[in-house]
Amino acid sequence: MRVTITVPEETTAGFVVATDREPGDLAATIRQRLPAPLAAAVAGRLGTPRLALTCHPAGDSPWNMSEVTGADEDDAERARQATRHIGVMSVLPVGALPSGPHLTRATARAIADSLCAVSVDLATGRTLSPDGLDRLDDFVLGDDWLGVVLPPYRNSGRCTADEDDIDGCACVTLKTRGLCRFGLPELEMADVACPHDLAALNIIRTTAQRLLPLGRHPGEHTLPGELMLTSTDFSAFWGNRHPLWDDGPIAVRLTEAGPRRLGIRPPAGFPGTLNEWLWDDLPPVLHELLTCEADSSVPPD
Repeated sequence: MRVTITVPEETTAGFVVATDREPGDLAATIRQRLPAPLAAAVAGRLGTPRLALTCHPAGDSPWNMSEVTGADEDDAERARQATRHIGVMSVLPVGALPSGPHLTRATARAIADSLCAVSVDLATGRTLSPDGLDRLDDFVLGDDWLGVVLPPYRNSGRCTADEDDIDGCACVTLKTRGLCRFGLPELEMADVACPHDLAALNIIRTTAQRLLPLGRHPGEHTLPGELMLTSTDFSAFWGNRHPLWDDGPIAVRLTEAGPRRLGIRPPAGFPGTLNEWLWDDLPPVLHELLTCEADSSVPPD
């Protein structure tokens, strides 16, 4: 069965700088903190819907930071306790993707750096790494744009199923947050057994990369009954030009999991369960690779 998705004419990207300091002259800060090519691109958008800055006391803010998370818990707590919120928002035509969100995020990072503050990605609900890179000449989806992380069920002792039992549990549901700003539906995989959570995550990553080019083209797109994922897709997610597996493509079946959300399942012809498919049919690298360094120079997506 085919699935149809609709890419809107415009998307929204938003970030919040959570701080306890007076923001000062934000336009001057951006000029000083961003590299010249980024600063020039931002200057042409600043004060328009394509890049709007607003400041609010935390008590009157339209953004709730109480559930912000992040790799650094200290940063997440600082964001939750901050007394001021600076919104960095953009409404973008899909033709401006992915460079538009890239510029918006770079602006938020520059402001946060100037105030020794924490920047938060509103799409993912997570803090941004202060040393992340935002450059006009490349875009890598794996650079914290997807907003899906592994739950610690087994490490925290919540799951006691035998690790050798392929279908020993169905603890894990993985859901993306952040694809919406590229005009795409979010993705999910449900009923995954804990030992296969990384493989499931990497299937989601690869599927997101495969769909990403559609975000530049508004309107309806009918996807084939089975989407073919390649090693090139997985490499491109990381900004890597070298194949990460040698086998042929992987077929996945997309289903309608909810409004603006697609589920990922095994291909229709697979005779077993989801977890048997994850265990038996995927290249080993998908069970092993949690993160990967980007190439030093990657052509724009």
